[in-house]
Amino acid sequence: MGTWLKYVAGAGLLLLGLLTYTAWAPDIPHDELVAQYGGPPSTFVTLPSGARAHVRVQGNALGPALVLLHGSNSSLHTWEPWVTRLKRDFRIVTMDLPGHGLTGATPQDDYTYDGMAAFVKEAMGTLDISPFFLGGNSMGGGVALRYAGLYPEDVSGLILVDAAGVPVPPHMEGTRRLPLAFRLAGTWWTAWALEVITPRSLAREGLEVSFTDTSLVTDAMVDRYWHLARHPGNRRATAKRFAWYAGGGNVTDPGKVRAPALILWGRDDGLIPVGTGERLAALLPDARLKIYDGVGHIPMEETPDRSAADAAAFITTLSNMDETGTP
Repeated sequence: MGTWLKYVAGAGLLLLGLLTYTAWAPDIPHDELVAQYGGPPSTFVTLPSGARAHVRVQGNALGPALVLLHGSNSSLHTWEPWVTRLKRDFRIVTMDLPGHGLTGATPQDDYTYDGMAAFVKEAMGTLDISPFFLGGNSMGGGVALRYAGLYPEDVSGLILVDAAGVPVPPHMEGTRRLPLAFRLAGTWWTAWALEVITPRSLAREGLEVSFTDTSLVTDAMVDRYWHLARHPGNRRATAKRFAWYAGGGNVTDPGKVRAPALILWGRDDGLIPVGTGERLAALLPDARLKIYDGVGHIPMEETPDRSAADAAAFITTLSNMDETGTP
């Protein structure tokens, strides 16, 4: 029996070693990633805190300013479909949040909503742009909610796209389809593994769960997510952030938000079900909700024409009201 157990243990170790060898994914140097994903109009802004922010400022410098915050494990590139459609009329700022994209880890090492909101505050102060409309998808929506509560004087209006920040209604928890990377992250025993073992298949699965139309998940998109996840410091930051999620830190207080809000949601979102958007609309003091049938977690990429048009109408209406005092 003892010999048999030794053979089983040896086979298990061999299998683990083979898995580690085949799935091992080292960090990719910052400069190499910049060459591939950080060309014009990207810029890198050094903030007073010492953080280096990857930022893009595009569009009409005379138009209303719109700041857009991406979701978990994503990057500013997710907003390019909106930028293409909105840049004629609006000044659009996108950025990689701390622990993401080409921004990478920050000296503060703070990947909570408060930490990210402080980062956005610093970035917008450095760019000298205020006030602005603030949009966010998923995690970025949670950051936007927190920002609007902390710095209400900056925010002319909120655009929340399948946003995090409020709990999923209990009766909808069972309907969620979380990707494997999300289910594994946040535990002590997976933190190290996910920092060094990041197979490309994790990126593809996460994206295919996020889209209803999976034909939109291209090889180039998968590569971008996989590569940017391996920017130095990003995977360790992700482990810290998910550990914070596990403690319930990613819940905001919408009651502190006074800015008018447009809530956009994909009815087929399996990560944050549409009932969460309905709950958020009820909690915010001034909100309107629009739901897209046949769309998943990332409407700005899956239905860019409709979602961008709705965002533009919201901004234009509020901007006209601000100028004239009437809609």
